[in-house]
Amino acid sequence: MIPPTPSTTKKPTTTTTMKTTTRSSFDIGCFFEKTDVTLADGSTRRLDLLQVGDEVLVHHPSGRIQPSSVLTIFRHQRSSVRLLDIYTTDQQYPLRLTPSHSILTRKSHNKQSSFHYDLASEIQIGDFVFSSTFQSLQVTNIQEVLLLNQTISTPLTFEGNVIVNNVIASCYATYSHQFMHLLTTPIRYWYQLGTFPQLNTFIVNAIEFYSKIN
Repeated sequence: MIPPTPSTTKKPTTTTTMKTTTRSSFDIGCFFEKTDVTLADGSTRRLDLLQVGDEVLVHHPSGRIQPSSVLTIFRHQRSSVRLLDIYTTDQQYPLRLTPSHSILTRKSHNKQSSFHYDLASEIQIGDFVFSSTFQSLQVTNIQEVLLLNQTISTPLTFEGNVIVNNVIASCYATYSHQFMHLLTTPIRYWYQLGTFPQLNTFIVNAIEFYSKIN
């Protein structure tokens, strides 16, 4: 679990949102390694303890919340990493993730708008995210933190999302959720069938290499 810092408050009227609008051309988007992932039975497990094959809850395109297997987990070691803490109503601890990671959200200014995935850097106080029961949770505070010597991780499910700290979030980052979900279609099928067990190492190395040259 992520302990709240003494200087953090959940009152939007007294909180300063600390976000930047610029980012590098390719940011690896992941979650803080101690983030809680919701399992299929409703319990939670820390991300750094999650294993391939674990059954977790996901949001199905039909709108259902249902179990799904973890196909793989991408882990990256960083000497420093910039993260956002996103607080919501009825949430004791924030969701901590990189600014380029996507979250299922609905904008506050349009009550009739449908939900969609936005990058964490684009979410504002007053917007809504969704819980494991698909309840709307309003964002009350966003804080930026910089951590040193961290492992950041993201699990991959066939549905392309996962529930972390009771918030539905994408498995993808950097580019739009829809684009990344389409792009990873063959990868997700390969993982599901277990055809290429060495594929994970190749993909992780390719992502690391691409992120360092951009």
